[in-house]
Amino acid sequence: MGSIRQPPDSPAGTPAANAVRHVCICVDGSPVSSWTAPHGLAMARAFGASLTVLRVLELPRAEGIQASTYPLEWETRHSNARHDLARICEAHQSPNLSIDTVLLEGRVTEEIRQWVSRHGVDLAVLCSHGAGGWTKDGLASTAKHLVQSLSLPTLLIPASILDELPKKKVAYERILVPLDASPQAEHALPFAVRLTREHGSEMILIHVVPVPELIKPEPLNDEERELERRLIERNTRVAERYLGRLSDQLSHEGVHVRTVLTHDDVRFELMRSIEREHPDLIVLSGHGRSGRTPLRLGSVASFLVEHATAPTLIVRGTLDQSRQPRVAFP
Repeated sequence: MGSIRQPPDSPAGTPAANAVRHVCICVDGSPVSSWTAPHGLAMARAFGASLTVLRVLELPRAEGIQASTYPLEWETRHSNARHDLARICEAHQSPNLSIDTVLLEGRVTEEIRQWVSRHGVDLAVLCSHGAGGWTKDGLASTAKHLVQSLSLPTLLIPASILDELPKKKVAYERILVPLDASPQAEHALPFAVRLTREHGSEMILIHVVPVPELIKPEPLNDEERELERRLIERNTRVAERYLGRLSDQLSHEGVHVRTVLTHDDVRFELMRSIEREHPDLIVLSGHGRSGRTPLRLGSVASFLVEHATAPTLIVRGTLDQSRQPRVAFP
């Protein structure tokens, strides 16, 4: 029987799941961003990692204006920011986990990217929206830039769910893992397995069989419709075997796993499945089968990050198509 293999650190900077040693929560002083702290704590505890809460004070943007121009106002902002960080630590401190705080000033996205790179952060936690307020139109600009530019695993918390966080403890009872049968997508599995074991969760493996892309300048004839049907049937059989092998391996290793196989447009069917399954956490790779892109995220991952209604952990894997799957089949 095969086993789930831990991937070595990839060239893209993604650590193996058992090498997550430093988790960083990025906050901006808004209530919604500070409410991401319970998720950061859950990640740090699951991986046995140290925890830092990081805030960057944005410098005045007007040309020629320096922070020293208004020293009293700037010192007040610093004092309030230090107080907010101390409050987060006090609210979530525990005997088995120390929390460090860092306060920087500068351009937010640049300072965060540089700090996590210099200080060996292995997993970043951030909110989809912050002080600018929540909208239904995708991510706020800072979150979008960080998700697209960071090279390490990133846990994104939708602001739309955060009004419930102060009322309940974070518990990942259902963890959903989208897979497309590619080695790239399987980079998410070791992380999902670790979290499933730590939280006693049910892991839901989902695969969407896409409708074949046939050029249709005019209605398909009988022969073309038969070709489309046969392709869907073939892909369904392969996907069933693939999910079955994964399920057997994970069950053999003591993971409570369930599989879901659906058909349709991949992005929208994944969103419908998320609505049906109500996962507490989504774990997915930043790239799947069509991973030949210079961007940090593929099209499906980008769509889910923009529209998901559950916390989403994006695992950054190598784009090398020749790399072997992270799951060893019998």
